[in-house]
Amino acid sequence: MGDRPAPRMMTTLLRLSLALALTGLFTLVPSAAQSPSSGLADLPRACNVDRDAQSCLKQAIRLYEGKKLPKDDLTARRFAAKACAEGAAEGCNFLAAMLEKGIGGPADRPAAERNYRRACSAGYANACYNLGQLFYNEASNDEEVVEARALFAKSCDAKIVDSCNNHAVMLKFGEGGPRDLPAARALFDAACAAGSIDGCTNHGYMLMMGEAGPRDIARAATLLDAACTANAANACDNMGVMLMNSMNGPADFGKAGTLLRKACALGSQSGCFNLGQMLTKGPEPIRDAGAAEAAHQEACRLGHKQACTLTTTPLQPGA
Repeated sequence: MGDRPAPRMMTTLLRLSLALALTGLFTLVPSAAQSPSSGLADLPRACNVDRDAQSCLKQAIRLYEGKKLPKDDLTARRFAAKACAEGAAEGCNFLAAMLEKGIGGPADRPAAERNYRRACSAGYANACYNLGQLFYNEASNDEEVVEARALFAKSCDAKIVDSCNNHAVMLKFGEGGPRDLPAARALFDAACAAGSIDGCTNHGYMLMMGEAGPRDIARAATLLDAACTANAANACDNMGVMLMNSMNGPADFGKAGTLLRKACALGSQSGCFNLGQMLTKGPEPIRDAGAAEAAHQEACRLGHKQACTLTTTPLQPGA
């Protein structure tokens, strides 16, 4: 992820987990051609006989959710395919997600990509975002990484805030194009203001480190504290690091430990590692070899390579 300055006992921020690929599946847009009757029993007829795309989509969603009808992923996938065939971009996006994840039938990446593209080209921004996710998380070549960056930028322009965060991540780390820290910082700020918890976490980190602009510890603390309260693991980790390194007033190892334990419990390998380091190298009264060993083992299990070298029994990352 590139070299960057770090205070004592601090590890670099891990790239944030991106939002789930199924985001936005169930956004319904009323259709002018929709059948006047919207009863449960009428949806299949409106779909199959009247060829009403929105009725097909609604039936697919109801079968998938299993709330008003018995859950039936296989039939839901068929109705999603009908919705797509009848011109509903949301239906193509829904179908693509089911194809990507193997819901209601075998996984089919090429078909998922094709249907995401169809929906994206038709103006359904969530599909652009989902295709970006697919390319970013499962890139088969460099060209897909480049396209993921463009897709995140496109869906960010359509006000999908998670996509703005993801585009900023790629700008920050120079993925799919040149590195641009000032643009990343500005975009994280905008994503945070628009409601992205990950955006607030990342912007808080850049403010804390003074990356691509002035350091602002007070504002960083405000953003990270709020994001941690919303269970953003990396925000809890960074707040813990801030507190144990006296970056926002006197060191508070008690509160730092609470935050790092929360980060670790939420799955942050960095949070587990930093907790282990604090319990190993912190002030004598808080040192706890057994708890430090457990924290390093958990960090190792989550994939932190350095933590694996610090455990009593050598482990492999992810083991």
